[in-house]
Amino acid sequence: MRFQIQPCTSPDIVGAAPPGAACQLDHAERSIQLYGWDLRSRTWHGPCELDFAGARPHRLTESLANASGPSWFGPVTCSVPGEPACRFFVVIHDLKDCAVATVYCEESKAGPVEIVAIIPAERRSQLRPEFAFEFLTFAGFLGSLGGGAELEVSEGVATALEESSVSDSLVFSISTGLWSSDLDYVLSLCVEQTTIAVLRWLRKA
Repeated sequence: MRFQIQPCTSPDIVGAAPPGAACQLDHAERSIQLYGWDLRSRTWHGPCELDFAGARPHRLTESLANASGPSWFGPVTCSVPGEPACRFFVVIHDLKDCAVATVYCEESKAGPVEIVAIIPAERRSQLRPEFAFEFLTFAGFLGSLGGGAELEVSEGVATALEESSVSDSLVFSISTGLWSSDLDYVLSLCVEQTTIAVLRWLRKA
């Protein structure tokens, strides 16, 4: 699945960022590289660079800024022009060296549609050595990898960590196949908006 930020008409998009705040953060962001595993096609993809500076402020950014602890959960609405809005439910945890977000279809009780690990460039030196193992163990426990995928995904994560610039923020996303392929573009938008909101949140932590 190719991730690309698209124009959004969601009511959860905020018209303007707080004066100067988003601009300073966007200027500080050099590069966000996204890698992922798609269970439906059983393929590893990436890197794909996310457009941090071009993303409009999302209400999730404000909600995270007001979070009283290292975790947040709640609904997130995403939509593109001419299409009805889709509501997701997102659970986010700040784990000190990275953050993990699980994205659920609001109506589904079958499990997450996407599992996302976000590593800000500023925290890469603090990243736990067992990051790949723990992230994939968590995803595998939820049945989101598929049998026999552990080695391929683990090697993909390890290669990305080794070969990417230390100034890059990294995102690892696992698509579980529980979301309709016809609406993949809306899910990718939700993942991008969540990623950017979380990066802004972590920088203020």
